[in-house]
Amino acid sequence: MPAHAPTPDLSTTPRSIWRLTWPQMLMMFLVFCIGFTDVWTAGHISGDVQAAFGIVTQCVMFMLMVVMAMSSGGMAAVSQSIGAGRARRARRYIAMMVLGSLGLGLLAAALGYFSQGLLFRALMTPDAILPITREYWGISLLTLPAHYVFSATGVMFRATRQVFQPLWVTAAICMCNLFGNLGFGLGYWGLPAHGYVGIAWTTFGALLTGALLNCLLLIRSGWLDRRDIPPLRWVRRGARYLINVALPAGATQVVWHTGYLTLFAIVASLPHDSVNALAGFTAGLRVEALLFLPGQAFGMTASILVGNSLGACNRAEARRLARLLLVCGCGFMTLTATVIWPFMSDIAGQLSQVPGVQARIVDYLRFNLVSAPFTAASMILGGVMVGAGATRYNLAVFGSCFWLVRLPLAWLFGHIIWADASGVFMAMSASQAVQSTIMLHVLLQRDWMRFAMHHNCHSRSH
Repeated sequence: MPAHAPTPDLSTTPRSIWRLTWPQMLMMFLVFCIGFTDVWTAGHISGDVQAAFGIVTQCVMFMLMVVMAMSSGGMAAVSQSIGAGRARRARRYIAMMVLGSLGLGLLAAALGYFSQGLLFRALMTPDAILPITREYWGISLLTLPAHYVFSATGVMFRATRQVFQPLWVTAAICMCNLFGNLGFGLGYWGLPAHGYVGIAWTTFGALLTGALLNCLLLIRSGWLDRRDIPPLRWVRRGARYLINVALPAGATQVVWHTGYLTLFAIVASLPHDSVNALAGFTAGLRVEALLFLPGQAFGMTASILVGNSLGACNRAEARRLARLLLVCGCGFMTLTATVIWPFMSDIAGQLSQVPGVQARIVDYLRFNLVSAPFTAASMILGGVMVGAGATRYNLAVFGSCFWLVRLPLAWLFGHIIWADASGVFMAMSASQAVQSTIMLHVLLQRDWMRFAMHHNCHSRSH
């Protein structure tokens, strides 16, 4: 390792675990704020702009599944390499991730450009908002390569246990995004109001800045150097592990997103009060995305620590850390749900002025707060499998529970037995309980550690 590159602190004390976790919670909250600011600004321009923004955002999230899957492979490879003391191999994987994410981002942008007509027809985009949607989409495609690099480099920071650098970068682009949206989107502070075009170009500038800052900080920390760009022969060998981890992770994303689209259809076709149910479901998902940030952060920490332990051939430590993080994360989320429980009606009142929608939001929160320990367990155990490179378990368990448990139960409870949205929300909670139970069985009874790069270790495996 270059002299200026710090050796990661691989300690696993409660203090070091919390030091890894809380910056990731805050960082994900800032990412949530960036998305919320965009939605809020678009809503203050016009309903057409907000509708177009929603369509484009869903398309962009779908295209980001590629880099999210690739990042799962990168997390496993880099964290395990660091745990094994193979810093040069870790740096080569980081260089491959940065260059690979840029290349994939350019390819995705090209595919998005040439398929936009088919895409908008498939989404049945109304003619009234089609011009806005096309212009928004064009700028978003220019943003896509920077978005890919920003996402991949953020994961590489976490894999090397550098959680504060991406936090500061995310805070900086959050402020830039807020300033640009208010200034160039709505015309605050005497700046020219460019409307939705101002929002789109602000996103471009913020993500480009974030990608460049992340790369510069990786270079400065010694983890990214042109001398570490791997030769083609090494790429062919090293990419195998990335692909083996990334393919199931990508398939999991596809299964999950298509499952939610189907769930939306089930809610929209409920026999009673479907409009209020759909509005309450949409609002509840936004609240849930904020409430379960701690669970996601514990899952990310689990990926790092389990990957380090398996790289060091310490299976016992990997198992211990997985159990410790599971207990801590579930306990933290249970406490959070308990604190929020008395304020469900207040939260619903802030999200809607319609009594029917408020009632559905409260229903959604009630079921999801009760199942908070199960949801947190699924997130954390999913992170454990990412760190171990065992993403095929995530695909098998998450995919089967969504399509074979959640969706059938949602239709049965929502359309037949209860005939309202409460049945759908009950099905979601039940599927989380089943999913987390199966994942716990995998943790305790299956040899999920065999998917790590260093599974043939004997002297340090106990």
